[in-house]
Amino acid sequence: MYKRMIAYTLKYRLSYLMIVTNICIAILPICLLGTIGYIAYVHTLKQNALDNMEQFVLQTNSRFDDYFNRIDQLSKAVFYNSNIQRTALSNSLWEESQTQLKNLSSYMSIDPTIKAIGLIDSKSLTNEMNVENVNNATTGQLLKEELDYLYLENKSNSISVKIQISPPMEGTDKKQGLLAYRKVKSISKRYMQEIYIGVILLDTQWIQRILQTETMGSKANLFIINGKGDLIGSSASRLDFKRVQPLILQQQNESVTDIRLDGVNYLYQSLPIKSLDWKFIALIDKDQLLAKASVIQFSVIGVIAIILFVVGLAAVSFNIRLTHPITRLVDAFDSAANGDLDVKLKFTYKNEISVIQDHFNNMLKQIKKLTDNLLQSQQQLHQTEMDKQLFQLNGLQSQINAHFLYNVLHSIRGMSMSNAKKEVAEAIDNLVQYFRYITRNDEYVLLMKELEHLERYIAIQKIRYGDRLQFRADMDSTLNSRSIVKLILQPLVENSLMHGLEEKGGRWNIRIRAHVEGDLWKIKVMDNGNGMTEEKLESLREELAGRRAPAEKESGEIGQGIGLANIHKRIQIYYGEAYGLTIKSWKNKGTIVTITVPLREKEDVSNV
Repeated sequence: MYKRMIAYTLKYRLSYLMIVTNICIAILPICLLGTIGYIAYVHTLKQNALDNMEQFVLQTNSRFDDYFNRIDQLSKAVFYNSNIQRTALSNSLWEESQTQLKNLSSYMSIDPTIKAIGLIDSKSLTNEMNVENVNNATTGQLLKEELDYLYLENKSNSISVKIQISPPMEGTDKKQGLLAYRKVKSISKRYMQEIYIGVILLDTQWIQRILQTETMGSKANLFIINGKGDLIGSSASRLDFKRVQPLILQQQNESVTDIRLDGVNYLYQSLPIKSLDWKFIALIDKDQLLAKASVIQFSVIGVIAIILFVVGLAAVSFNIRLTHPITRLVDAFDSAANGDLDVKLKFTYKNEISVIQDHFNNMLKQIKKLTDNLLQSQQQLHQTEMDKQLFQLNGLQSQINAHFLYNVLHSIRGMSMSNAKKEVAEAIDNLVQYFRYITRNDEYVLLMKELEHLERYIAIQKIRYGDRLQFRADMDSTLNSRSIVKLILQPLVENSLMHGLEEKGGRWNIRIRAHVEGDLWKIKVMDNGNGMTEEKLESLREELAGRRAPAEKESGEIGQGIGLANIHKRIQIYYGEAYGLTIKSWKNKGTIVTITVPLREKEDVSNV
C-alpha cells in the first residue's frame, strides 16, 4: 500500500500536490480561526475578570472614601467639641467626668463600626514605661498593644492633625480593629496648641463584608494592605497572607502578571485605594477562571476535528474527482506516445474538465487521420516522383523520335550532296544542342532557355519545311528570368506542327505569347492549322479533366507523341491541380493551347 502511494505521488505529482494543497487551504483557515477564536475568548474572559475586579476596586474605593470621610467628619465633631476640649484642659480626671463619657458614647451610636472613642494626653505617651498609666478618657479600654502603637507613632512624630489609620489590632473582644487617630489642637484656650490625641477604635468587619462580595465568587483571593505591607483585611481567603506577602512585595508595578503559588496559576493585579495609602490586591485563580474556557476549548477542538474530517473528506473527494480526468489523460497520453492511437477516454460523469474527453478523442482521431494522410501523401509523393521520372522518360522518348531523326538526317544528307557546307554545319550544331538540352537532368529551366531550345527545334524543322514554316515569340521581358518546367513548349509546338499544320497548304504560322495576369502567368501556343471539331475538342477536354482515359489515336490526330493529356498532367504534378492546359480550337481556323502556372518569385529562379 505504501509503495503504491509513493508510486502514485511520483507519477501523478500534480494530482498529489493539488490534493495536499487544497486540503491545506481548506483546513488551515479552520484551525487558524478556531485558534484565534479560542484565544480571543480566553482574552475576553480574562479581560472581563480584570474589568470586574477594576470595577469592584472602584466601588470599594468609593465606599472607603465615604466611610473614612464620615469618620473624619465624626472625629472633628468629637475632638473639636468645645465642651470636650474644656474638660480636656481642666485638671479633673476623665473618669470623674461622667457627663463627657456619656457624650462620647452618644457618638458611637452614629456608626455601628465604632467600637470606642478616646482622648489621650500626648505628654503621657513620651515615656514607654508610663504607657500603662496614660492619662486618657475612652468609651472603652484601649489595650497595651494599641497604646504601644500610638507611643511609637508619637515618638517618631508620625501623628499629624489629619486622620490616620493603623494596621488591624486585636481588641478586648478578640476581634480585629483599626485605630483612627489624629492630633487635636485647641480652639479656645491656648489656641492652636496641641492638647491631646483623639482615637477612634473601628471594627474591621465592615472591610470583610466589602471583600466578601459575590462579584468574583470563589475565583479571587482579595487582600487590602497598607503602604508598609501590613494586611488590613482579606476575603474568606484560602491563601495564607504570610505566604502571599513575599510575592506581593516582589511586584514592583501595578500591571497584571501571572504568578504561581502552591502549584496553582494566578492572575495578579494590584490597584491603589485613593483615599488612603493602601493597595487592593487580587489573586485570581486562572484554572477556575478558565474553567469555562476549557469546556469551550474541548468543544472547539471537537467541532474543529469534525469539521476537519468532513472538509478533508470533501477536499479529497473533490480533488480526486477534479484530477481524475488529468490522471486518465496522462495514462492516455502515455499510451498514445507508445503508438497506441486507438486509446479512448471515457468518464462516467460530466464537468468542465471532463470535456477534455471529447477533445482528446477527437485529437487522437485527427492525429490518426493525419498520420494516415501523411502515409498516403508520402505514397503519393513517391508516386509523383515516379510519375515525374516516367513523364521525363516519355518526353525524352518522344523527343528522340526515330521518324524525326530520320527526316532530319535525310535533310542534312540532301544539303551535303548540294555542297551546302555552312547549312550542314548549322543543322548538325542545332541537332547536337537539341539533344544536349533534352538529356539534361534539370526539372526547371529559365523561360529564355526554353525559348532558345524551341528556336533550335524550329530551325531543325525548317531544314525540311523551309520558309513555309513561320515562328514568332512575343514575351514579356520580365518573364525571361522566370522558371518553368523543362520541355513544356516544344511538345506543344510539335503537336501544332505535326497534327495541325502538316496537312494544310499555304504558310504555316506558329506564335507563342507569354504575359502576366495577377499572380499567374500564361503562355499561349497558337497556330493557324486545321483545328478540331467540337466533338474532338470536348473529348480532349474530358481527357485533360481526367473524366476519360486517353484513347489510342489514329495517325494524324492531335494528341500523338507525348500527348496533350500527359503534358497537362505533368504541369499539375509540378505546380498543382489548379494549373495546366486549356484548349480552344476552331475547325479550319486554328488552335490555341494556353499554359497556366503560378508566378514564381525571382529568388526562386536564382536556384534554377
